[in-house]
Amino acid sequence: MKDKAKLINMAKNCVIVLLFISAVFLLFKAVVNGQESVFESLSNLFSGNSGASTSNLPDSEISGNAAFPVFLLTTTEDGSHYAVKYDSQSKDKLISQFTTYLGEALGSSGNLKEISVEQWQQALSGSGVFFDYLYPQPLSAIASWLGYDITGEVSSKTARRLFLGNDDGNMTLYFISEGDGKIFSCETARDFSSLSPKIADCPIGTANFAFELGVEYANLDPYFIFSHESGTLSAVTVSNPVRDNSFDSSNLLPFFGMNQQTVSEYTETDGSQVYVDGEKTLRVEASGAVIFSVTGNNGLYLSSNSGALSIIDSISSCYEIVKNSIGLTSGDASLGLVGVTSAASPSSCSVNFGYYVDGLPVTLPRGGFAASFDISGGAIIRAELSYRKYVSSGGTLMALPEKQASVIAEAKGGEPVLTYEDKSDSVDCTWIIN
Repeated sequence: MKDKAKLINMAKNCVIVLLFISAVFLLFKAVVNGQESVFESLSNLFSGNSGASTSNLPDSEISGNAAFPVFLLTTTEDGSHYAVKYDSQSKDKLISQFTTYLGEALGSSGNLKEISVEQWQQALSGSGVFFDYLYPQPLSAIASWLGYDITGEVSSKTARRLFLGNDDGNMTLYFISEGDGKIFSCETARDFSSLSPKIADCPIGTANFAFELGVEYANLDPYFIFSHESGTLSAVTVSNPVRDNSFDSSNLLPFFGMNQQTVSEYTETDGSQVYVDGEKTLRVEASGAVIFSVTGNNGLYLSSNSGALSIIDSISSCYEIVKNSIGLTSGDASLGLVGVTSAASPSSCSVNFGYYVDGLPVTLPRGGFAASFDISGGAIIRAELSYRKYVSSGGTLMALPEKQASVIAEAKGGEPVLTYEDKSDSVDCTWIIN
């Protein structure tokens, strides 16, 4: 028995010595490298995944709204509309007042009922709040950003335009479904009486939907809003953060699952910095373009706290990269979700983000997106980022009046959208036809 006890004590002492040596090694590594935390080292040491061929992003978290309404309109009991499209301060005020109600409506939405265009337009003429995100958004994502979970039919829908209206005293949610163009309504758990006082507090407006103005605007998007606001915008300057001496492109490596200890690096003749880590490649161009790509099966795998990957997981994971890369150097601009393809297949879709200045979209010099991600088999296999920095100059820009822009759009058909135009070395404002 004594011999057995001695053997046990010797084994314990050996384990203690080994743990002490491991701790000293990890502490030394953390101090020398400064890039990998002790906890990460412990995880790598004992997880048995050091030879894994894939990389994983952390579990996705909804850490902020990836999109806000671009246009808002309220309608009083007498049918008058008050709209905000270009005044960012007034828009922010309406967003803070009414998006909570939208979240509650989505979170408590009942069964969908398909309605006609006439019923939809009749609802828009009555008291309520109209939200236009400009770009279609998964309704499950909007609800999640606003702090609500949704299930049932609504959770699978994508929409750009939504309306909270009054149906016999009940707050009813209306929206145009993206793709098939069908219009739906559904009851919510709230009474409209909770919303009406907020609407009554809004200024008296003179806005109109295009469909309310008759045949004169028959070729215009029927839900284009004439807000009758001034076309005065804040002037901004633009620069390329990649050309800043303080920019360190190697800081991007962890976002794409690339190991700074094993990556190889070289500079091309055009000044592009290229990093290669196994099957992953990250190219940082002097123009501000950043391209991540993979070969084989070594993608950047997305993960989920809820089991199967959802479209919210895919958007959130991509948004985390956006916020912590181009979002840190965007100046007075913000970033928002401007497109999701194949939202019903979150493991194989694309997710795109754009720049906004004062709540209006920015068109980039070469077109495209501020950030785009291609997801296949549950992993990011390609990503493109466009580094731009927009800073308010204190001046103003004058846009072509809304009515004149609508006349041009009427001739072509479509919807005029006022944007900031990035001309590489300067920023102007321009109308595009959506």
